[in-house]
Amino acid sequence: MMRRGRQRGQAAVELCFVLPVCLMLFMGVYTAGSFISDMNVAGQATRAGSRLGAEIGNYGYGSSNPLTATCMGASTTNPCAVDQDIVTTVATVAKGLQNITSIDEIDIYDPCAVSGSCTSASSVCSDAGNIAGKYQTGDPVDVYKLVSGAWTLQNPGPNNYTLNLRTQQHPNELAVGVRILYHFQASAPINFFNAQASNYAVMCLAPTEAGS
Repeated sequence: MMRRGRQRGQAAVELCFVLPVCLMLFMGVYTAGSFISDMNVAGQATRAGSRLGAEIGNYGYGSSNPLTATCMGASTTNPCAVDQDIVTTVATVAKGLQNITSIDEIDIYDPCAVSGSCTSASSVCSDAGNIAGKYQTGDPVDVYKLVSGAWTLQNPGPNNYTLNLRTQQHPNELAVGVRILYHFQASAPINFFNAQASNYAVMCLAPTEAGS
C-alpha cells in the first residue's frame, strides 16, 4: 500500500511537470498555425491588389481622354484614384487576418526603378537581381495608412508612383507592386510573441497598343 501511495504521488508530480509543457507545445503549434494562416491571407490580399492594379494600369494616362484624380491637386498623373481601388481590395481581403493582427500600411510601388529593366521582355517583369520585384529603397512608392477610418496617402511628393510612370504601351509595359505590412501578436498565454511581417506581389501592367 505504501508503494502504491508513493507511485500515485510520483505520477501526480510528473503530471504537474508534463501538463504545462504539453499546454505550451499546443499553444506553440496553434500560434505557428495562426502565423502561417495570416501569411497566406496577406499573400492573397497582395495578389488581389496587384491583379487589380495591373488591370487598371495608368487609368488612361496619355490617351485622348485621360481620367483625372483630385486627391493631390487635379492632375492626370495623380495615382490616388487608382490606388484607392487597389488599397480597398487589399484591405477587404486582409480582413481574414486574425483579430489580434494589425495592418500597419499598404504600399503601391514601382518594382522596376531600382532593379533596372522591368519590361515584358523579362519573364517575371523585373530584373533577375531583384527578388521578383521586392520593394527596394528608392522605388517610387505610394504609402497608405489607416487614418480616422480611411486609407490615406502618407507621402505625397516627388517619390510617388504616379500614373505617368505606369507605362502600358506594348512591348515596354512595366509593372505594379503591392505590399502589405502587418503586426502579428500571439494569443495568451504566450502573447509575448509578436512580429512585424510583410508580403508583396508584382504583376505586369495590362499591355495597350501605342496611341490607345
